Amino acid sequence: MDYQKEQQLKRRLAGNLRRLRMSRSPCLSQKTLARKLGVTQKSISRYENALCLPPAHVLVALAEEFGLATDALFLERPPLNNPNNKRKEGTRTNEDITHSDPQEDRRREREADG
Repeated sequence: MDYQKEQQLKRRLAGNLRRLRMSRSPCLSQKTLARKLGVTQKSISRYENALCLPPAHVLVALAEEFGLATDALFLERPPLNNPNNKRKEGTRTNEDITHSDPQEDRRREREADG
């Protein structure tokens, strides 16, 4: 990945992470978020200051915490998680995919294939 692209991703994630954290009512502190994700407060600070990108497992946990897909964390303006918004029919969250039942998945695949 080229340097400019990496810097752009870091800046987008930094702004989005801070915006999402502060949009909670009450605001979610860096320390509380860190505890939920199993990382240090310093790590959250480094992500929010665009000093580094989190590892994949932390990105997945961040997305799940804020009810977003992982790629939404890197959008220019991700949708703020609104508890009144219902998930669109037929969409799956990271949690659905990560914690799915393999037997149920095979059954759905057989049904879809006809």
